[in-house]
Amino acid sequence: MAKKSHALTTTYNPDLAQKFHEASQKKSDIQDFIKEFLVQFLSEDTKTAYIKDLKFFFDFLRSGDVTISHPSEIKSFHFQLYRDHLMERGLASATINRRLVCIRSFIKWAVAARLMEHNPLDTVKLPKVQTESPTVAFDDEEVVKMINAPDIKSHKGRSHRLIMVMLFNLGLRRSELINIKLFQLFQDRGHMVLRIHGKGDKVRLVPLNNLVQSEIQDYLDHLKNSGVEMGGEDYLLQTDTGKKNSRPMDGSTIYRVIERYALGLGINKSVSPHSCRATVISHLLDTQNSAIRDVATFAGHANITTTERYDKRRKNLDKSAAYQVDYDLKKA
Repeated sequence: MAKKSHALTTTYNPDLAQKFHEASQKKSDIQDFIKEFLVQFLSEDTKTAYIKDLKFFFDFLRSGDVTISHPSEIKSFHFQLYRDHLMERGLASATINRRLVCIRSFIKWAVAARLMEHNPLDTVKLPKVQTESPTVAFDDEEVVKMINAPDIKSHKGRSHRLIMVMLFNLGLRRSELINIKLFQLFQDRGHMVLRIHGKGDKVRLVPLNNLVQSEIQDYLDHLKNSGVEMGGEDYLLQTDTGKKNSRPMDGSTIYRVIERYALGLGINKSVSPHSCRATVISHLLDTQNSAIRDVATFAGHANITTTERYDKRRKNLDKSAAYQVDYDLKKA
């Protein structure tokens, strides 16, 4: 009985051969790898931040006549020279670290995806991050003045007042505020809450006090009286009453609102939307009515040490723990 032949019969396919040839000749572009890297992130804000920081790095390399087409072409000295360049520019240590960590994350992904054999950046040290928050906060009197400053007879004034009420009461980040949609406001266990989508795609629920609830309702009533019918998918902050926003309010608008009113009130500080966030966090810590862990949860801080940076009480020597040390030693 003849044995069956297991030899493969191959029919030459010229079209397939051409495709294989073209694929092998095709030069990869670093942008293709960046797109693959970004797939793992859900937040559009996170993706935008990574794109921006990676662009800074590759623009720096191109300025030195270095063009990268594959992650494996990135060397440790590229990273080190970029780190030194950022430090020479006098950027804040937190900004420098954020940009460098972004590149490290990209390379770690490339190693995990087997695009590289090892991580060449492991041996390069990052600069130490400044541990104290440089953000200038408002005092309580200034907060009241800021919230009451807008002329609520106009739509713009009503929007500005709501912006400040929410920033000073909820400690929101700028991106969190402008992206709020109405469906994120709802009742939960007897509380009116706001579901906030924060950094790193983390979600937190923040209860709304009576003032915030009242201000939001007044704002929605104003929109309704102006002929604007709002639905769950609509953004809370509306630029004008003629047409509903199809996109979030521009984040730079929030900066201008805070700076404009502070300047008009004679508040001679370098303030920003983050100053409002620093204000409410510091206020909660100063009153000592809330445990620091509860404040961290409220603020959306992943690490409690981040919250501690806002704790001005640490600088108050009158309340130092050193004065509480008492062993009741008897005099000899």
